[in-house]
Amino acid sequence: MIDKAMAKEQVSELVEILRYNAESENFYHTVFETIGIAILILDQNNTILRANGEFERLTGYTREEVECKRKWTEVTARKDDLERMKEYNRLRHINPLSAPRTYGFQFVDRQGQAKDVVLTVAVMPGTKKSLAVMMDVTEQKRMEAALQESEQRLADTIDFLPDATFAVDLSGKVIAWNRAIEEMTGVKAAEILGKGDYEYTRAFYSMRRPMLIDLVFNPDADIKTIYDFVTREEKVFLAETHITLRGVDRALWGKAGPLYNSNGAVVGAIETVRDITDRRRTEVALQKAHDELEARVRERTAELMQVNRILQAEIAERKRAEEKMLILANLSDISPLSITVHDLEGNFLYANQKTFDMHGYSQEEFFALNVRELDLPASAALFEEHLKEILETGEAKFDVEHHRKDGACLPLEVFVKATRWENQTVLLSVASDVTERRRNEEELKKYRKDLEVLVAERTAELEDKTKNLQEMNTALNVLLQKREKDKEILEENFVANIGSLVLPYVEKLRKNNLDMQQQFCLDIIEKHLGEIASPLLNNIRRYDLTPREIQIASLIKDGKTTKEISKTLGIGEGSIDTHRKNIRKKLGLDRASNLQSHLRFLEKNR
Repeated sequence: MIDKAMAKEQVSELVEILRYNAESENFYHTVFETIGIAILILDQNNTILRANGEFERLTGYTREEVECKRKWTEVTARKDDLERMKEYNRLRHINPLSAPRTYGFQFVDRQGQAKDVVLTVAVMPGTKKSLAVMMDVTEQKRMEAALQESEQRLADTIDFLPDATFAVDLSGKVIAWNRAIEEMTGVKAAEILGKGDYEYTRAFYSMRRPMLIDLVFNPDADIKTIYDFVTREEKVFLAETHITLRGVDRALWGKAGPLYNSNGAVVGAIETVRDITDRRRTEVALQKAHDELEARVRERTAELMQVNRILQAEIAERKRAEEKMLILANLSDISPLSITVHDLEGNFLYANQKTFDMHGYSQEEFFALNVRELDLPASAALFEEHLKEILETGEAKFDVEHHRKDGACLPLEVFVKATRWENQTVLLSVASDVTERRRNEEELKKYRKDLEVLVAERTAELEDKTKNLQEMNTALNVLLQKREKDKEILEENFVANIGSLVLPYVEKLRKNNLDMQQQFCLDIIEKHLGEIASPLLNNIRRYDLTPREIQIASLIKDGKTTKEISKTLGIGEGSIDTHRKNIRKKLGLDRASNLQSHLRFLEKNR
């Protein structure tokens, strides 16, 4: 855009030069003709008094045709411009400061073409004449319009992508924010476009900090803490993360890369974010099901070794089937995209490389085709109906089938949006090949049906085996109860025999003259025999006490102190305290319970 301030400054300088050098006709003529911009001198009624050579080149009129013959208003293109300029001229001759000096308008040249110009007007001091300077900005206007249209096409393309997408310029300001990312984050494009200082990060993490897109400008940025992993493929960065977004835990996959201008220079960066929560949940569910199945197999192994050998081959086959199901699920998530632009007649204006690859045509062959030629008859019959829906609602989604070059059918899922392209309404299409998805869905149904039949058969067999094991378990319980009863009878006989056959002879030995060492040994023998026959010993066996813990428990029951037990057994008091704690723990007693009383209770309650 021409700098209006600069134009004003040039006119002011020119007026000053003319004022101070009016007496020099040669100087005046030189400046007037060589300044390089179209100049007019107008009287109060807008009649053209003088025009320079640049005016002739700009308008196509000769000086002889316009000087003192035509008014400036006769070449003004638009009525609103004409009325506005007349009012400015009237105000300028009343008060030069009451009307703008520089403004834009359109005029018609000799060939009848309208041109955009910027006009700067100033009243010549001491006269009623005006000096007007014209600058042609037609090409700049056209370039600006083309740039705006190009930017709109890019915005429409990004806005129509099914994945959440945003872009930033080199300063970090958001320049694109499509509808998918509005739905994902809850942040509208109008609220964030033009904002910098990591405003886009707040939409995901509620804080200002670098994220994946910032690696495009600074590959060393520290963002690993907010991503599960980050990888790089040349100039493109890939990452995955788990975050809470709008109160929902989500798994997100991101891809970021640079944006280039027509000269190949980086002008910004773009990032696409895909919600893979459902896919991750499916993988986790499949893994959980797999783990649960493995756990059941391990539990059954101890009880059903024979059955397990029979089922091993079938379990392995089931695992392979689950792996195939997982592969098919992942394949269904892969959606290669074809992007095309065609007019309302079906003539292609643009197509990307993926479109050529999917259809099997070269670029030249593809652009020679019409969309109706690609459609199979069933899809071609719906073309007008789809076109009507798109023009009424602005967009549509439907399935079509195309011919490939090799004659094969290419089923597609298509998203279509109406947009503008070079001053005409066109249709922007984003299509994905659903051939593999349809094939995978059929195979998945078949595998699921086969798996259900297999599980039903194995379940019936396991129920029969379980019933047999329950019958065997009942018989074993009867045998174990009888063995426990025999054990009780044997223990009672053992205790009775010690009392009647062994202890009387110990008493006879005690009546002999024994020295102190012999007397001590005899006391120990008698005590241990009593412990063997003691109900306490029988009762505490179930608590899994060690031999040393049994010795100490018996002495505690008899009222011995830690010091006395230490002296009797010949071990340190610290060890006795440790054994006391272990005995309490195995008996399930807290520190407030009396250990001696509990041991005496166990002795009495056999």
